[in-house]
Amino acid sequence: MGRVLAWTCLTAFFLSLVSATILSNVAFLPVVPDLVLLLVVYVSFVNGTVVGSTAGFFSGLLLDFLSAAPIGLNACTKALTGFIAGKFTGSFNLDRVVIPFAMGVIATLFKAGTILLLSFFFGPGIVTYRLVGPDFWLELLANGVSTPILFSLLAMFPTLYRHGRI
Repeated sequence: MGRVLAWTCLTAFFLSLVSATILSNVAFLPVVPDLVLLLVVYVSFVNGTVVGSTAGFFSGLLLDFLSAAPIGLNACTKALTGFIAGKFTGSFNLDRVVIPFAMGVIATLFKAGTILLLSFFFGPGIVTYRLVGPDFWLELLANGVSTPILFSLLAMFPTLYRHGRI
């Protein structure tokens, strides 16, 4: 489990840097996909709830230190997402496009709901999603499109992201 957590945190750090430096500066992208969320969903779905929620917590905590978010916000949302995604381990087969796309969309909806719920505890310092604005729907689409690509890349390295036997 330690190897999976270490590689997940290292990949989360790399993906957050890619999101902040490269993807945020692409002119035709109005929003940036949450690649760390998608990483947590993949690791959770492949390994289960314990590894998923732990990987989500540590990668979210790393993201909290790298961003301007209150400490614990990303850690909580990623840990809860990792736990829920881990509940579906072995429930269905990851195909190339449809299931990963749906997982990315559902994870984004869950993240928006969790942030909305946590905004009552953290106060007005948290930026919540406006469901009527285009930014949320564009991020939903960006995460959905990015999920099959990221899942395919992560599946190339099964020894790094799978706990136990392959």
